[in-house]
Amino acid sequence: MSPVRSPPPPMSQGGTMMPATSSRRRLYPEQSMEAYSSQQQQAPQHGHGGLPPLPGSGQPAVDPNSGQGAFFVPGAAQPPIISPSAAQGLSPQGYPGAQGMQQPQGYPPPLATQAPVPMAPQMTDLSQQFAQMGVGANTTEYQTALLGGKPQLSALDEAPPAIKLPPSAACVPSPFVICPANHKRSTLNAIPRTDKLLKKTKLPFGLVITPFKTQEQGEEPIPVVSEIVRCRRCRTYVNPFVQFVEGGRRWKCNLCGLSNDVPLIFDYDSATQTNRNRWVRPDLNYSVVEFVAPLEYMVRPPMPPVYVFIIDVSYASVQLGAPGVIGQTILSALDRIPNVDNRTKVAFIAVDSSLHYFQVRPNGTEPQQLVVSDLDGIFLPSPTDLLLNLYECRQGIECLLSRLDSMFKTNHSVGNALCPAIQAAQKMLGTLGGKVIVMQASPPTIGEGKVEPRAEGKDLGTSRESDLLRPQNMWYKTVAAECSRTQIAFDTVFIGQQPMDIPTVSCLARHTGGSVFYYPSFMATRKPEVERFSQEFSNHLSARVALESVLRVRASKGLRMASYYGNFFLRSLDLLALPNGLPNHSYAVDIEIEDTLTSPVVYFQTALLHTTAYGERRIRVATLALPTTDNIHTVFHHADQVAIASLLSRKAVDRALVAKLEDAREALQHKALEIIGAFKTECTQSSSGATTQLQIPRSLQLLPFLTLSSLKHTSLRGGNNVPTALRMSAINSILTLPAEQGVQPYTVARLYSLHDLPPQAGYPDEQTGITVLPPRLGLSAESLLPFGAYLLHDGSDTFLWFGRDVSPALCQALLNVQDVRTIPSGVITFPDLSNGADADGPVAGFELNFQVNNILRRLNDLCHNLWKPVTYVCKEEGEPVLRMWMSQRLTEDMDTSAPSYQQFLNQIRDKVNRGNF
Repeated sequence: MSPVRSPPPPMSQGGTMMPATSSRRRLYPEQSMEAYSSQQQQAPQHGHGGLPPLPGSGQPAVDPNSGQGAFFVPGAAQPPIISPSAAQGLSPQGYPGAQGMQQPQGYPPPLATQAPVPMAPQMTDLSQQFAQMGVGANTTEYQTALLGGKPQLSALDEAPPAIKLPPSAACVPSPFVICPANHKRSTLNAIPRTDKLLKKTKLPFGLVITPFKTQEQGEEPIPVVSEIVRCRRCRTYVNPFVQFVEGGRRWKCNLCGLSNDVPLIFDYDSATQTNRNRWVRPDLNYSVVEFVAPLEYMVRPPMPPVYVFIIDVSYASVQLGAPGVIGQTILSALDRIPNVDNRTKVAFIAVDSSLHYFQVRPNGTEPQQLVVSDLDGIFLPSPTDLLLNLYECRQGIECLLSRLDSMFKTNHSVGNALCPAIQAAQKMLGTLGGKVIVMQASPPTIGEGKVEPRAEGKDLGTSRESDLLRPQNMWYKTVAAECSRTQIAFDTVFIGQQPMDIPTVSCLARHTGGSVFYYPSFMATRKPEVERFSQEFSNHLSARVALESVLRVRASKGLRMASYYGNFFLRSLDLLALPNGLPNHSYAVDIEIEDTLTSPVVYFQTALLHTTAYGERRIRVATLALPTTDNIHTVFHHADQVAIASLLSRKAVDRALVAKLEDAREALQHKALEIIGAFKTECTQSSSGATTQLQIPRSLQLLPFLTLSSLKHTSLRGGNNVPTALRMSAINSILTLPAEQGVQPYTVARLYSLHDLPPQAGYPDEQTGITVLPPRLGLSAESLLPFGAYLLHDGSDTFLWFGRDVSPALCQALLNVQDVRTIPSGVITFPDLSNGADADGPVAGFELNFQVNNILRRLNDLCHNLWKPVTYVCKEEGEPVLRMWMSQRLTEDMDTSAPSYQQFLNQIRDKVNRGNF
């Protein structure tokens, strides 16, 4: 029998409750307030027209539209609602003292005018209980997917789960307060409030940070702020999530909670003696800004860009034709090297069994070669003029680079004095700092860091393969640590297939924030390989690097940075030293929850202090705000699968370098099993027992596929057909690529069909002007039809696949050949058959070629033009090696290293049902 409930109070025409007429009926605080206010409706309004009084006036703040008097009513949960007319004199946080300030253009009304009516406490508790059970949740947010069928790869192109902050989280209602994912990306966009809840989900918690990201097409430039305001205690930079208190005279730090004085520059410009509108400041409206650093942020004058090239000219390098190609590449890139103020310096050291220095007088045209054969005690033959000013010595530098090939064309020395050359470069740069680019085609054989040849063939695919990934000696790591303190960074470029012990020498780049390049197929007679090397190396030289930079990561109370992944030198627990910060290099960090998070929002702020190539000291600051939750459903459904895959792959390859490859593969697979099993146990009806189909949040629907793709990638692939040098190059790319490029196309390739391209594919979009890409296909041989032509792109390589029955018309429109039999297999230079045509349209008959060229350019743009892909033609009945190489990118199919996607899902289902993972 249901209980008898008393009838509710009568309702007025406006929908509000009428005061009770019986004196015996108990009135709750809210009803008492309403009863009192109804008796005061005829009271005179406030003398200020309803506006809240100024501080210190002694008058109570009364809003005539709120129906409230000046008395405090205990238990009243509803805050006073400010009318739009009254809100015109308030700041966005509703405090007085900011009258007359205009809102930033394009912003919605202040949040104070849109305050929602909160529910009663009992209703709030009940709603939270239902939310814990997943009842009443937004169906679009909390959708689940069944593990099975084809993976929906289009989900990789979707934005990460939305970050939903409380309305009052930001001090200004700007649309730019959410940090863009390509600057900083969290694995969880809803943070568990306790470490216990985080461990229950088994989800990894971390950030993938790209602190020095370049501007993409269609993006606005990063705002620049000339005044720096920081918290006195934790040194956090002012950002859109600080709160202004005490009438706007102080601001409360959103990381540590300390109240700081608001400087006068927020509201008054002393130079022009005019008022300022603080609400249009970029640092209060944008999550990513750049501050111009004053003198106190400099320990010395800003350093100029400095490049020291160590070029291998031994017999192995000469046989490949490397010195001539290197010289011509640097020569063609001289105008692109940053040198706005004519301060850039360069130096060249040629290396065989001796050291060859080059001296050029200012305004001279003839370089002088200084050869040092005594390598026992390193010294500089001319300590003052080996570093050449690029502007003053331009003619001599050009003469040197053009003669580099002929100088060593008959060199038969097989030695490589790389270690003495590194020590000489260290002496040359001294305390100035700069970048040392090591270009090698043979292993170092002279000096303390010489390496011995390794017989890796018999160890590949065995438990001993992990030993091949470790350096032979610690000399290079020690030198890298010393150089990092003096702002010296290293880039390592390996050319040719001769064993060069890349795991040992690449420590130079890994511990100084540099890059690793590897060109195993390079020969001067191979035009596509030369074009690849020249374009990639030229783009690298022209990059606007962040000189003498340091990166610091701050977080709210209760959070701790546990470990970092990437190329850097860790100077302290939260400070990464980057002597030369490279554009679009990314870094990952593991985060732990130490204490219960009581705040509804937590914050992460990264600050990159650096010197620009123009000699200006700047600080790029990115602030990310994320909501906290006690609901495990919310945590799962706001997980970012791309960021998770990026973080887990970095942790796996890092483990492979210090432990065993097999351990890294097992840990990666085990984590995926744990996450899927935790969701089944905590968030589905079949929490215990076996089930025929596993469910997973839509935000994680590709987690098994991304895990399998990582297991099949060159960095972790099993078997005995992955050379150590190639694996190390892939590991370095995994550690440094941003999450977007590291996951796709580098780990998950893109596959498109060319024989049925949509009409709009390959042409600019009418609204955005960006080239339209065709629909993606599944990475399986089932997608390859005998009459079709396909394009597979993984960033560094491009494959053109032709079926045996492809039409001659398609071959003519694509490559200007008669039929598929006349298309050569292997490496080709993809033609541009519209060179003589107008840029906006193709040549008649070659529309397909025009579309594909535009698609390739767009794919390269998505990768920040990091690579110059080499195009390989692979035929259905062509060379087995090429077909096997391409099939390794078809992740859905089974190969010798891992099962197919469907087999992998079956293994996951069986292990999750048995609970033995």
